[in-house]
Amino acid sequence: MSKYMNAKLLPSGYRPQLSKQSVLIASDAVKRFVEDRLKSDLNLLKHPAPFAFEASSKINDDLDGSDAHKAVRFHISNITRDRGVAPPTTEAEKYGLEAEVVQSLANWKRVMLQWYGLEVGQGLFCESTSIRKGYKGDVTHSNIADQWDWELRIEESQRTIEFLRGIVNKIWRIIKDCEAMVAERFGLEPTLPDKIHFVTSEELHATWPDADIHGREDAAVNKWGAIFILGMGWPMKDGSAPEEIRSPSYDDWLLNGDIIVRHPVTGYRHELTSMGIRVDADALKKQLAHRGMNDLATKPYQAAVIRGDLPFCIGGGIGISRLLMLMLKTGHIGEVQVGVWHKDHHAQAKAAGIDLIPDRIL
Repeated sequence: MSKYMNAKLLPSGYRPQLSKQSVLIASDAVKRFVEDRLKSDLNLLKHPAPFAFEASSKINDDLDGSDAHKAVRFHISNITRDRGVAPPTTEAEKYGLEAEVVQSLANWKRVMLQWYGLEVGQGLFCESTSIRKGYKGDVTHSNIADQWDWELRIEESQRTIEFLRGIVNKIWRIIKDCEAMVAERFGLEPTLPDKIHFVTSEELHATWPDADIHGREDAAVNKWGAIFILGMGWPMKDGSAPEEIRSPSYDDWLLNGDIIVRHPVTGYRHELTSMGIRVDADALKKQLAHRGMNDLATKPYQAAVIRGDLPFCIGGGIGISRLLMLMLKTGHIGEVQVGVWHKDHHAQAKAAGIDLIPDRIL
């Protein structure tokens, strides 16, 4: 049997703490709990999630901008039909367009805040699913990304690190209370620290200068249990690469970050959410210039930000399957999510005590 994944990535001596059916029941309980708290604690309304965007609008998230991580594209013919009658196959296509599968809803949600006329302190969240065709798989990554995409309208005066920290603490309290609910209902022992530790990307780089990005984050979560890394996107002061490359169009790279914890089963860094205060006109222009992407400034979404047409806001994405992995103490994302894995990896995982949910007959 060939090995798709380095065996060192699979948890050693793993045994699931819940049965397959119990995982389904607990997953539903976690999702209901978190969604109820997003509604109450952050004052968010649940909204249907789009599956695709018109490609030329540039409203989609381009992630790190690399070719490997480009969105999945497809063509929509947009040939109309009369009621109950299929159109002739020879009908000319006049309204066809190119569409992209959603990467994240970061930019679109900001537009929706405006479209619905939401006030400061009100917001939206969606349960979104996207395809990440270029991502490399491991026990916490697949080619399917599911998350609660959320957005909250704020005042311009709230574009501060202090306000960001306050929202992070609210989300952390939701996560901690969810863990307590799972412990009470399903008997799984809590492992997360009561408080989250804030650290800047510069501090991480200075503390562990010889480690790579994930090595620094591993060291940090082993020390503190749970961290929020402040400031993701700009290069380090010494000129080295940023903690993570980010799209220039949504987060202000000085006012964003990630919640990362230590997973009790894998023993590795476990990213739960990326979030940030969104760009204003000044931040967007600086970030586009830094990335050599000034041509985007004339695209509909970016131009609207530069004109000041869109509301100030904060938002992010909470990984659904990642949170389920953490709450239910599973050793692989494929135990809580239906991914597309090679048959050899199904066999490899099975030998390690991991039953990946299948997408086909194996």
